[in-house]
Amino acid sequence: MTNPPRLSPVKIVLAESQTLIRAALRLLLETQAHAEVVAEVADGQELLSAVGRLRPRAAMVELDLPVVSGIDALAQIRRHYPEVAVLLLASRPDAGQVKAALRQGAAGILTRQAEPQELGLALRAVEKQQVYISPAVSHLLLDRRDATRVEDSAQLTLRQRQVLTLIGKGRSTKEIAQLLGVSVKTVETHRARLMQTLGLYGTNALMRVALRWGLDAHEH
Repeated sequence: MTNPPRLSPVKIVLAESQTLIRAALRLLLETQAHAEVVAEVADGQELLSAVGRLRPRAAMVELDLPVVSGIDALAQIRRHYPEVAVLLLASRPDAGQVKAALRQGAAGILTRQAEPQELGLALRAVEKQQVYISPAVSHLLLDRRDATRVEDSAQLTLRQRQVLTLIGKGRSTKEIAQLLGVSVKTVETHRARLMQTLGLYGTNALMRVALRWGLDAHEH
């Protein structure tokens, strides 16, 4: 029995101003996230040059890059090279920065405090043309004073709660089906009913609520 072919590594440009952090990120990306770092740069101008020259699949970009900031570099990359997904890496992002990044078309936002496995989850989202938001960032997108708490919704079935929990952990539809012992079509039905019950529109909205669900559960 032959093994399935291994997918090619995701080619990525790494933009981080601090040498040690850049070296650590490169090691994690190449050993744990199945990525190939095709260039390392230390400022936003170098980033734009490298992206234009190499046309990688993705760029991991420090939010507070010198010369050209991460947000400004994101805007230019999305304008001139829309096929390049941009993942932003932030130390202490605020809600305004997160919303601005998403408006500009960021493919993901992680924090420097993120777990190493989040790099792999973010790149998997890139491959699926989805947006990855680190759990440590997701609460900034939601107004906790006004948002309805997911766990207070008596309309959710036990299975829907299980599916929502797994979505919040970054599991794909196929993975959820395998973990719950059901078909992919059944999981898709649960996802559709979750969105209908919670009044959500789009996969990213469901992901944000799923991440909120995970954060609230952790706090309790």
